[in-house]
Amino acid sequence: MALIQESLSVATRTGAARPADFSKVILDTTVQPKAVAFPTDAKLMHRARERLVKLAKKTGVSLRQSYERVGKHALIAHQRYAHAKQFNRANRALKTIRTYLGRVIRDIVRKIEPGHSKRSIRCTRPRSNASARARRIALTSSASRSRSPQRSIAPGAASSSPTPRRCRAILMTATRWPP
Repeated sequence: MALIQESLSVATRTGAARPADFSKVILDTTVQPKAVAFPTDAKLMHRARERLVKLAKKTGVSLRQSYERVGKHALIAHQRYAHAKQFNRANRALKTIRTYLGRVIRDIVRKIEPGHSKRSIRCTRPRSNASARARRIALTSSASRSRSPQRSIAPGAASSSPTPRRCRAILMTATRWPP
């Protein structure tokens, strides 16, 4: 701002411009292009895995495998396939990246909560509400057919699988910005 004021005062002193010339200002709002990297699913999952591994090392949790080299290779392969419009191969590489992230998450949960090693954790959402509704209907209809009493989870008791909110919280801690 000071540079603009100084250059305008020099222009009036030298006679290159009059004070009346500054009553109306015309601005050019030309936008310069920037190299912005968009956050694709592959990059987000790769970054989440990297940060979870870094967080595990920092807290002293020993992981079976960090998938550092193969994860980076899968990310590069995904980007290469997507650029070449080979989307089936790109999706296969994306599935590999997702698998690596899931393995790291499950390994961390196993190490943090011993005794729950048999518990399966899926950080994916159901494909659609219709399939979830159909499963619910199938479960209730099969339960009504059987004569045995149903077991229900007591309020406040933890279920065997985490809620999607918990998985989201794990991933959000891994992908928090700034690092």
